[in-house]
Amino acid sequence: MSGFSAEKFITELDSFFAREDIKGAGEYLRRKYTETDEAGDENGKLTVLNEMIGFFRQTGEEKAALEAISEALELIERTGIAGEISGATIYLNCATTLKCFGRSAEAMQYYEKTQSVYDKKLDKNHPLVAGLYNNKALALQDLGEVEESEKCFSKAIEITLTDSANALETAVSYVNLAHLLFDENPVDEEVNELLDKAFEILMNPRYFSFPKYAFTCRKCAPSYGFFGRFIQEKTLNERADKVYAGN
Repeated sequence: MSGFSAEKFITELDSFFAREDIKGAGEYLRRKYTETDEAGDENGKLTVLNEMIGFFRQTGEEKAALEAISEALELIERTGIAGEISGATIYLNCATTLKCFGRSAEAMQYYEKTQSVYDKKLDKNHPLVAGLYNNKALALQDLGEVEESEKCFSKAIEITLTDSANALETAVSYVNLAHLLFDENPVDEEVNELLDKAFEILMNPRYFSFPKYAFTCRKCAPSYGFFGRFIQEKTLNERADKVYAGN
């Protein structure tokens, strides 16, 4: 066995992202993949592959992402975790990445697999359930299922609002829903209301120390530019820069 520790692996990987060291993160992921592969550690390898899928989504490496997805799906079956929360969460990651590369129709089967497990094993207000709804909504939007997409965004927001620990996820859902409503009606007044709510969360000092604060600011910033809110876009990027510089 490789002596692989999932907890140590995630901690070390997060340290690269905390510095916005994308190149270093990629090198680390490939090194850990080789280590677990050579050791025949399928569980450790699956953990690494799951992170690689998200990484390649972030860097836009479609071929590498699809290869990692294919191998991860095979390992989920072979290790017998398809019906477990861990397996379902990897399905969700695969689906979200497929959606990112314009494969929303293909992604839907994995969103459904995820939901089947989450419905059985998680409380309806669990943050993972909110994450599922938010990402599934984006795929439904791509497929033109506007009404179902809006329902999923609303469910995600309803869940994250139950606990302030999930406030950053609420902000992301507000921004995503704003895009959906704008696409349907560019003069919908709710669009600006949603953007205001999201920005209020992101500017609240109580969330500045949250682990994904800088990442969320960076993720939401382009949307404010899209809607012509350039000062807010600049503010969010400056907030992210400050956190990453401090790390």
